[in-house]
Amino acid sequence: MRKADLWLIRTFWDLEFPRPLLPNYVLVGGLHCKPAKALPKEMEDFVQSSGENGVVVFSLGSMVSNMTEDRANVIASALAKIPQKVS
Repeated sequence: MRKADLWLIRTFWDLEFPRPLLPNYVLVGGLHCKPAKALPKEMEDFVQSSGENGVVVFSLGSMVSNMTEDRANVIASALAKIPQKVS
């Protein structure tokens, strides 16, 4: 790695903390991203029905199986108070 002539760093400069970079570092954020696809009809209808407030997509991934019922109720209560539709 020490002998590399060029380093491609997969990040955006505006999302990082200010720091000096070596001259052979090139920031190539988004290089791994694919073009966006259209939403499935059901999701598109949900988004379009949200009005001016928009939507919030909330996901816990695999952590949901470790959550207590009390904590789930706290999160659900908090999400119920915001004006956006929650998916």
